Amino acid sequence: MKKYLYSDHAVSVSPASIMFAVFFLLSLYGIYRARSVIILLLLAFIITVALNPLVKFLSKKLRFPKVPSIFMAYILLIGLVVIVIGLLVPPLSKQVFQLLNLLDLPVFEEEVHKFNFTLQEFNDVINNFGGSFNVLFSIINSTFNGVITVFTLLVMSFYLMLERKVLHQKVYWFTRKEEYAQKVQEFIDSIEEQLGGWVRAQLILMFSIFIITYICLFLISVPYALPLALLAGFLEIVPNLGPTIAMIPAVVVSYITFGPVMAGIVFILYIIIQQIENNLLVPRVMQTSAHVNPLVAITVILTGYKMGGMIGALLSIPLYIIGRTFFSTFIRSKL
Repeated sequence: MKKYLYSDHAVSVSPASIMFAVFFLLSLYGIYRARSVIILLLLAFIITVALNPLVKFLSKKLRFPKVPSIFMAYILLIGLVVIVIGLLVPPLSKQVFQLLNLLDLPVFEEEVHKFNFTLQEFNDVINNFGGSFNVLFSIINSTFNGVITVFTLLVMSFYLMLERKVLHQKVYWFTRKEEYAQKVQEFIDSIEEQLGGWVRAQLILMFSIFIITYICLFLISVPYALPLALLAGFLEIVPNLGPTIAMIPAVVVSYITFGPVMAGIVFILYIIIQQIENNLLVPRVMQTSAHVNPLVAITVILTGYKMGGMIGALLSIPLYIIGRTFFSTFIRSKL
C-alpha cells in the first residue's frame, strides 16, 4: 500500500483501488468501442419486450410451440411494416416534394438540385464505364450492411425471446448467490413491464394522432394532409413539445394556400387534437406504461439528441427507463 503526504494528512491508495480504477476506465473504453453492438442489443431488447406479449398469447392461449410463435410474431410485424410502406410511400413522396415547392425553402431547393446533379453524374459515370465499379460497390455495400444489420437484430431478439425465462440465470456465471439471481429476475421483469408498456403505448399514441390528424385535415381540404399527419404522429414521441412543433407547418401551409382564416381554423383544430390527446388518449393508453414525466422525457430526448444525434434521441427514453429501474432495483435499497 502506497502512502502520499499532503500537508499533515496521509492518503493511502491500495493496489486493489488502483486495479479497480484501471478496470473501470478500460470498461468505459470497451463500451465506447463496442457502442454499435450495444445499440443493436438495446434495439433487440426493445423488439423483444414489444413482441413478447404476442408470443406469450400465441404459445399459452393458442398452444403454439415457442419457436413457431416467435416466427409468427415476426411475420406479423414484417407484414405490417411492408403494408404500411406500400400504402404510404408513393403518395407521401409526391406530396412531400409538392410541399417543399410550396414552402419555397432555399435550403431544400439546394438539396434537391444537388441530388438531381448527383443522379445525373451517376448516370454519366455508368454510361461512360468510368469509375462505375466504386459507385456500384458503395451502393451494394450499403444495402448489404443494412440487410445484415436488420437480420442480426432479428436474430438477437429471437434468442432473447427464446431464453426470456432463463435470462436471469446468466448471473450465475459471475456468482452462485441465489439472491443476486432473484434481483436480476426482478430487474428484467420490471424492465419488460415498463419498457414494453411504454413502447406499445407510444406506438398506439403515434398511430392514433396520425389517423385523427389526417382525417381532420382531409375533411377541411387542407393540402398535403398525409405528410403533415405523419409529422404529427412521429413527433408524438416528444410529449407536449412535439404536437406544438407539428402544428407550425400545418398552419403555414394553410395560410399560404387559403389565407389567415383557414390558418386560424387549423390552429384551433390542432389545439383540440392536443386536448383530446392529453385528456382522453394519454390517460387511457399510458395507464400501464412506464409513466415517464413529460419534463423528464423532453430533457432526456434533447440530451440524447445532443450526445448521439437521431439514434441517441430515439434510444434516450429506453435508456432512461433502464437506468431508473437499475437504480431502484440494485442501489436504492442500499442507500
